[in-house]
This record gives sequence, structure tokens and C-alpha cells, in this order.
Amino acid sequence: MRVFIIHLSPKTCQNFSLKETHITTLLESLKLQGISYEIFDAIYSKISPTQLHPLILEHLHPSFMVEDLLAFCKNEKHPPCALKNFFYALKHCGKRMGFGELGCYASHYSLWQKCIELNEAICILEDDIVLKERFKESLEFCDKHINELGYIRLMHLEENVAKQKTPVKGVSQILNFKDGIGTQGYVLAPKAAQKLLKYSAKEWVMPIDCVMDRHYWHGVKNYVLEEFAIACDEMNTQNSNTEKQRPK
Repeated sequence: MRVFIIHLSPKTCQNFSLKETHITTLLESLKLQGISYEIFDAIYSKISPTQLHPLILEHLHPSFMVEDLLAFCKNEKHPPCALKNFFYALKHCGKRMGFGELGCYASHYSLWQKCIELNEAICILEDDIVLKERFKESLEFCDKHINELGYIRLMHLEENVAKQKTPVKGVSQILNFKDGIGTQGYVLAPKAAQKLLKYSAKEWVMPIDCVMDRHYWHGVKNYVLEEFAIACDEMNTQNSNTEKQRPK
């Protein structure tokens, strides 16, 4: 199974004054477990100080481009569905996405497309993680069951997450959760990628983990390994660029 690591390039970090995530330890851990990998050049929301990335522009909700939200809401040119989606996002997230969150969505979206292109299951990892000792065995386990399940998380954030066991021993289904339980790492099959892409063809108003976890939107059930295969790298997570620089 191909493993992709989402990582902002040093050049992008330098151009936009972002802190680069150090991934040497992660790459060494993968090599020690005999796992090959590909580094995916993460998408940042901007390609210049004044120009947004084309993929962001394609999916950006119009509310992200205005300062006066009240005037935006009063403007009758925006269809009711646009306002409904926007207010749903505010209700559940309390804020508009930042540039980092938009770039994160675009990066995962692009790898879903890659999954379809390859027509095979892939593993997607963010760069602020550490591998557990049995990561390779966990990946091999996922490889056996991914075509049946479609999507398997390798971990989740938060402790208060309601889950139930599944017929596949070692895998639980997430039922209820607090918004934002992360996209640190998961395995994805083409059939699930297709569903996520179809749903995400519309404008993006919520962070990607909030979207992926809502299985009732797109039909991709939320499975997770009972014994996590990865964990957050606390040092790199604290320095994450995802929450920085919100659209104004």
C-alpha cells in the first residue's frame, strides 16, 4: 500500500513565513519499519501574497472574501443554500476556516483524487505524527479489510468519542463525537474516496475532519482501529500552521 505524507515544503514555509514541520524522525521511523513513502507537497491557500491557490478559489465559499458578514447575509444575490451552509458551519465551528485549514482540505482532497487515479487503497498521513511500534502490522491489517470498510482511521483526537464494535475484530465504528477529531492518518479505498470527492465538489465551509466524520452527509462510515497505529507529535502539533492566518 502506498503511503503519502502531507508536508508543506520549505520553500512554501519560507515564502509565507510559516513554521516548517520537522519530519526527519517520522521518515526514519518509516524506514526502520521497512515502509516506503511518498512526500506530498501540501497545498497552501495562497500561491502569492495576493493570490489564492486555484483549487481554493474553485471551492471557496463567498463569505470568506468579505469583511462585513452582516452585509453579506443581507445581500439577496446569494442563494439561500449558500447562507444555510455558512451558518451551519458557524453554528458547529464558531468561526470561518483559516488559510491553513483551507489548504489542509485541498491537500486531502487532492490525495483523494490520487486514490481514484491509482485505483487502489492508499494511506494518508499528516506530518505531525509519530508511529506506534506496530504501525507496519496495523497497515497490513488495514490492507486486508479496506476494500470492505472503505475508510479506516489510524487514530482520533479527543477521549469522549462514542464507538461500537464491528464484525471486523480490531475495528470500531465511531458513532458520536466532538467536532474536530482530526485527520492525522487514515487508509482510504477508491470507493470511499469517490464519495468524499462527490460531497466536496461543493463549496467548503467546514474543516475537513468535521466533514469526513459526518458519515450521514456522504455515506462513508467512520471506522477506527481500536489500537491506534499513530499518535500526535506534540511538539510539531503545537507549531502547526493549520490554525494560523485566518481570512479577513
